[in-house]
Amino acid sequence: MNADDHRGALRTPILADDEASGSNRVLEAQEARKAGHSSNKALKLILGLQFLEVTAFYGIYLSLIVYLQEVFHGHSASNVACVNYWVGVSYHMPVLGAAIADSFWGKYKTVMIGLSVSVVGMAMVTASAALPSLSPPPCEQNTICAPATLSQKLVFFSGLYLCGVGIGASKAVVISFAAEQYDDEDDGGGKKGPGRGAKASYFSWYYAVANMGMMTAGTLLVWVEAKVNWGLGYGICTSFVAVAVVILAATAPMYRILPHAGSPWKGVFQVLYAFSRKVKLKVPDDATALYEGEDDAKDPLVCPLHERLQHSDQFRFLDKAAIITDEDLNEDGDRPWRLCPMTQVEELKTLLKLIPIWLTSAVYFVANTQAQTTFVQQGTRTDTRIPAPSLTAVETALVAACVALYNRTSRRLTPLRLMGLGHATAAVAVGVAAWAESRRLRMAGDHERMGIAWLLPQYVVMAISDASLSVGQLEFFYNQSPETMKGASTAFYFVSVSIGNLINSQLVTLIASVTAAGGRTGWFPPEMDDGHLDYYFVLVVVVTVVNFAVFVALAKNYTPKRVR
Repeated sequence: MNADDHRGALRTPILADDEASGSNRVLEAQEARKAGHSSNKALKLILGLQFLEVTAFYGIYLSLIVYLQEVFHGHSASNVACVNYWVGVSYHMPVLGAAIADSFWGKYKTVMIGLSVSVVGMAMVTASAALPSLSPPPCEQNTICAPATLSQKLVFFSGLYLCGVGIGASKAVVISFAAEQYDDEDDGGGKKGPGRGAKASYFSWYYAVANMGMMTAGTLLVWVEAKVNWGLGYGICTSFVAVAVVILAATAPMYRILPHAGSPWKGVFQVLYAFSRKVKLKVPDDATALYEGEDDAKDPLVCPLHERLQHSDQFRFLDKAAIITDEDLNEDGDRPWRLCPMTQVEELKTLLKLIPIWLTSAVYFVANTQAQTTFVQQGTRTDTRIPAPSLTAVETALVAACVALYNRTSRRLTPLRLMGLGHATAAVAVGVAAWAESRRLRMAGDHERMGIAWLLPQYVVMAISDASLSVGQLEFFYNQSPETMKGASTAFYFVSVSIGNLINSQLVTLIASVTAAGGRTGWFPPEMDDGHLDYYFVLVVVVTVVNFAVFVALAKNYTPKRVR
C-alpha cells in the first residue's frame, strides 16, 4: 500500500473516548462564549488583581535580604543564597500551575487556590515579624547578635515558601486567564473585531501594571518595613492578597471561564512515543508522503489545531512519527499515540529550537538578579537617606519608560534584537556596579561612606536591560511557541527567572567557600567592607558576556516557524 492509499484509508477517523470528552469541552466553551460577559470589565478586574499580587510579592522580595540581614542576623553569602533559592522556587511554580490548570482545575480555580495558599503563607511571615517570640532579639551595641532559633526559622521560612508556591503557581495562569477573556474575533467589547491584537496589547498592559506594583512595593511598602515596622509592612502585603482573593470570588460571574482542554505537553509525548515506535524506519525524501492530518483538521473535536505549520528540514528524524504504516490502519483506538500529523511534529521541532535561546535568558537572570540582592547590599553600606531597597523603584520607573519607548519603536526593534540589547546592557550594568563597589571599598578603608546616589547608574542601565529582555522574550516566545502552547509560553519567562536565581545562589555559595578556604577572608565575609563584592561582579560580567555571544550565534541561525 503506497502513501496515497494510506492517507485515503485514514479519511474516516474514529472518535475515541478522549475525543468524545473533547466534544463536551467544545460545547461547554461555546456556552461560555454566550455568557454575555464584558471582556473589558473582566480584563480591568484581572489587571487590578495582578497589581495587588505583584505589589504584595515584591513587598516581601525587595526587602527580604535586608530582613534576613538586620532581623535574622544572617551572613552575607547565606542571605543571598536564601533569597535566590526562594525566588528560584517561586518562579518554578508557574510550570506546575500551568500544568494543573490545563489538566485538572482550569485557570480560574488554579488562581483562586494559589492566591489562597499565599495568604496563609504571608500571614505566617507577618506573625514572624510582628511577634517578638518568633524573631531573634535586636542586636545590642558591642555584642554579638543572637541568631534565629530553629523554631523561628521554621515559622518564617514555611510561610515564605507557602507564599512563593501559591503566588508562583498562579502567576503565569492568571496571565493566560486574562488573555482567555477575549475570543480570537472579539474586539474587547463583545463585538467582532481584532481580538488577537487585543490579546497582544494585554501583555504590554500586564508589564506596565507589574512595574507599577513593583514601584509601589519599592517605595511605600519598603519604607514602612524599614522605617516603621516590619510586621506592619508584611501585614499590608497579606491584606493585598486577601483582598485579591475576595474580589476574585465575588466577581466570578463576570469572567469567561472555560473548561480545561488538557495538557499541551500531551502532544509532545505523543510525538516522542510515535517516534520511538518507528525509530528504525527511514524518513521519506518527499515530505508530502508524511501524514498531513488534513481531514482530521476539518473536525475540531478530533484535531483542535488553530494553525498548520510548514514542514522544516531541522530535526528531520522526528518526521518518523508522521510516517503512515499498515499498523496505523488496523487500530484506531490509540492512533494519536502511533501516528501524529506533520503539524504536531513541527510543533515539537519549534519547541526544540526555542529551548537554547530560552536557556540564554536563564543565564541572563544571573546578572539581572543582582539588582534585588547584591545591589541592595551595596546600598545598605552607603550614606543612606532613603531605604536601600527603594532604589529598585527608580529601576521600575525607568523600565516603564523603556516599555513606552519600545511601543513607539516596535517596528524597528524585533523581539530578538530587544533580547540582544538586554543581554548587552546587563553586562554594562554589572560592570558599573563593580566600579562603584571598588570605589565604596576604598572609601570604607578611609572610614568614609559613599553616597547612595553613586549606585543610580547601575540601576538605570539595568532598567534598560530588564525592559528590553523581558518584553522581547515575552513577545518572542508568544509569537514563536506552537499554537497549542500559547498559554504555557508565559511560564517560560518565569522559569528562566527561577533558573537564573538558582544558578546565582549556587555560584555565590561556591565562590564564598572557595575564596574563604584556608582561613582567608574571602569575597563574602560577614562584614561586607572586608570582602570583595567587586570581584564577584567582574565574574558575573564575564559570564554575561559569554552568554551574550552564545545568544548572538543562536539568534543569527534561528529559523522562525512558518504557518501554512
